[in-house]
Amino acid sequence: MDTLFFLPSWPPQVGSLTMAALVLLAALVAGEIVQRIFKLPRLIGWVIAGAIYGPSATGLLDAEALHDLQFVMHVAAGLVLFEFGQRIDLGWLRRNPWLAGTSVLEATLAFVAVFLILLLLRVSPPVAAFAAAIAMATSPATVMTLARDLRASGQVTQRVELLTALDCAYAFITIGVLLAWFHAEYHGDWVVMAAHPLYLIFGSSILALLAAAIARPLLMRLDAYGDVQRVCAFALVLIAVALGEWLNLSSALVLLGFGASLRALDDRRRFVSLDFGPLGQIFLVLLFALSAAALDLSIALAGAITGIALVAARYAGKYVGVVLTSRVSGLSTRKGSLVALGLMPMSAVALVFVHETVTVFPELARGLLSVLVPALVVLEMAGPLLARFAFVRAGESAAWA
Repeated sequence: MDTLFFLPSWPPQVGSLTMAALVLLAALVAGEIVQRIFKLPRLIGWVIAGAIYGPSATGLLDAEALHDLQFVMHVAAGLVLFEFGQRIDLGWLRRNPWLAGTSVLEATLAFVAVFLILLLLRVSPPVAAFAAAIAMATSPATVMTLARDLRASGQVTQRVELLTALDCAYAFITIGVLLAWFHAEYHGDWVVMAAHPLYLIFGSSILALLAAAIARPLLMRLDAYGDVQRVCAFALVLIAVALGEWLNLSSALVLLGFGASLRALDDRRRFVSLDFGPLGQIFLVLLFALSAAALDLSIALAGAITGIALVAARYAGKYVGVVLTSRVSGLSTRKGSLVALGLMPMSAVALVFVHETVTVFPELARGLLSVLVPALVVLEMAGPLLARFAFVRAGESAAWA
């Protein structure tokens, strides 16, 4: 036996969870510095801290650690999507059907604009289509964080939140449909081409409905116990994410559908304000930090022109779609333009989409990353600033983030 066996080993072996705790601490500190000194949204500090820890900078979080923490990122994204799913107010859409028209139009125009601009830049059609589908979605984590920090409330904020939730649903469904094309393009199996998209979309929807049907009576019995109710909801989200991954379904679609279904079944509105408190905040910070760490900055520099073109086309599509229908949906043109700015963030959930797809189609990985990473790097920083400007300019902010 070594005489000094009782001393710690060197160099120290740091596990993935310990590293996640270090990233969390660094991100929280960076967020406060960014907010207090530079008067910028805290989430920008979270992104910066994650990027510094990632393989593109210090490498303290290497590829292996990021892979080990993938489930943490999926759970964090699931928590956000579950909360956001509860914001899909079908009653509002019934009372104002032009809102549904706005969401369909702005998402469709964003898809078409991005798809066409990428084709002009000689990106392959399957990659262009997938990137365009992702471009339909707005980052629910960014919108939710900004709205909370700014204590924003009003027509612009509420419409951005509703359109964000609907945009995510459209993106999930569009990607599911595109899977048929990808199978025909890369695998040539007609049975799989038909069965896989149907299994993904309907299987995810059914699991979401089952989760909501189980959650509703359980949470109602715990209605008087706020903290217990939150922990129970958190456990249900964890189970839904794990089941979604085990069944090879879209965890993102499952959790968004879970939240929306629970809202629809909640006739007494007991769960509309259901959130995860400090526990949810921990995962939210980790979502921003880990997603930033996963971005390869060298790819961003190499594809800067493509990324900027994607961002511009995406904004043009959303702006035209929202402004064209703003007056008929009960909003001024000025506020409609602010809603379009509020829809600009696009970040962590996009990486979940990419991960779920390249697992099945590794042939798409390189092309997708070369197109999406530059756009994500731009919108990780610019998106929150544009959305904050929209909320403040609309006069709906009660505080500065």
